[in-house]
Amino acid sequence: MIILGLHSAIGWNGNNADEMSRIHDSGATLFVDGKHVRSIDESRLTRNKLEGNYPELAIKYCLGDLTPDDVDILAYSPTATHLCNTFTASGEIATFLKSKFPNAEIWYIGHHMCHAASAVFTSPFNSGSWFTLDGMGSPRWDFADSSTKGFENNSIGYFDKKKRIFRPFNLFSGQGENSFGDYYMEMAVQTYNLKKSKSHSYSEQEVWKNGVKGLNNELIFHYDEKDYIDVSTFSPEGKVMGLSAYGKMPDAEPPYLFSNDKRWNVDRYEFKPPWVNFYEYNDVFKNLDGESADDIAYYTQQHFEDALVKLVTALREDYLEENNCFAGGCFLNVCTNSLLRPLFKNLHIPPYPNDSGIHFGAAIYAAYKTQETIEIPTNIALLGKSYDDYVPEDADYYEDFDDLCEVVAKLIDDNKIIGWFQGRSEHGPRALGSRSILMSPHKAENKDIINSRVKHREYWRPFAGVTLEGRGYDSPYMLYSYDVKEDLPAIVHEDGTCRMQTVNDELNPKLCTLLRKFEVPVLLNTSFNDNGEPIVETPEDAIKAFKKMDIDYLVINNYIIR
Repeated sequence: MIILGLHSAIGWNGNNADEMSRIHDSGATLFVDGKHVRSIDESRLTRNKLEGNYPELAIKYCLGDLTPDDVDILAYSPTATHLCNTFTASGEIATFLKSKFPNAEIWYIGHHMCHAASAVFTSPFNSGSWFTLDGMGSPRWDFADSSTKGFENNSIGYFDKKKRIFRPFNLFSGQGENSFGDYYMEMAVQTYNLKKSKSHSYSEQEVWKNGVKGLNNELIFHYDEKDYIDVSTFSPEGKVMGLSAYGKMPDAEPPYLFSNDKRWNVDRYEFKPPWVNFYEYNDVFKNLDGESADDIAYYTQQHFEDALVKLVTALREDYLEENNCFAGGCFLNVCTNSLLRPLFKNLHIPPYPNDSGIHFGAAIYAAYKTQETIEIPTNIALLGKSYDDYVPEDADYYEDFDDLCEVVAKLIDDNKIIGWFQGRSEHGPRALGSRSILMSPHKAENKDIINSRVKHREYWRPFAGVTLEGRGYDSPYMLYSYDVKEDLPAIVHEDGTCRMQTVNDELNPKLCTLLRKFEVPVLLNTSFNDNGEPIVETPEDAIKAFKKMDIDYLVINNYIIR
């Protein structure tokens, strides 16, 4: 049984705001007879960050020697698009997919069912509950009455793997205006523009007045003004999360963005988080300059944390169980994750809680429905190809990998910057030791060196640390922050915390070999990509990035390129 999972725009330009809402993280995942083969986002191959177009290259990458004619099930997740209802109702999506995969049975799997599947079936739990939360997913009619309008932005459900139970309790919540994820995104867009351009953005009324298309009550930020930063091609949420550590609550605190007069109504049909006051928040930005952005970022992060912790605490009392699987873009926020984790006996968040997990979730859900067993790699973060046979030109070869690590460790001790390319590529937004840039964490100036010279990005952006398992941290997928007591100034953020990744010999043997060469086994770890680009996928991508970025050495397999 050959199953291909897809997430993408179909029939239009996925990056064109005139035709659709936000489309990103298109890609493909392949399962054969219940065994995962590979996954990849289209962006890794087109080299266009947040690629949303139909994933032609990702499909070819995943199929390998197979052809589209060989696919038995095409598991497709429609996303929140302006034309999604129209295309589906007219049969255009089905017609298009059938033209590409003539022998395949077409399965439509909702956005939040994909999020849930990506978390549940990568978790170590036999039974438990799930909770998904993001900005906006598939049209609501994926699961409910087709006459009901609206889009998912959350779900709650239950699973028991031994009894083969995987079912939703609720699967949607109104339109995007009720969304925690949309709230944070809108605030992040405004804040980032305030920080970068010294001017505030526009209210929704101003957007419409200026003729910029707002689809499904969303703001599409395309402006010609010279002082406005176009953020339509990337996500500013992580940037603002990092910026929040530099701020404080404003002296005159703006109104709380989640009103208290709305109750959480969780039943079989509907769940509503507290209302997000989109029309009120524009007052926050009046008469402000760029220096105020730090405080607005702090304010946004604090309100997001407070609201989400209150919500999850309420859900825990009545709906969630001891073993929980969380997914959706909201759970990329490591600060909030760190507050939620203590609320449960066991919490699992996959390495791809954002929309990178949608095509993987679609494929694994179809595999669960049709196969007795599901097999995925031991390291659930590494779902791409390996390039172990690649031999670069003009490189020093080390037959013994331990010897290579001795050399690399000395270079890092000399404060050199290392491009690190090993094994299967990571799936998801974080570099987890396969496609990484490594440097010593012991010098404070290294943070500025990487931000300015190498990554060409904002000074406030923090860096993760990677360390051996068992040193007081537990975060294999870089999803939690920790108070750091060690002297590691390059990776300790303004608030005294660090987003840590922990590794062990089973999941990351090569990186563990390198880490053991240091007296303090901790390294600065950031993704191997320049600003505005996706993480490198192939050795050729790595070499190209190495030549244009200010990286001192590139390590590919057992080779060092100088």
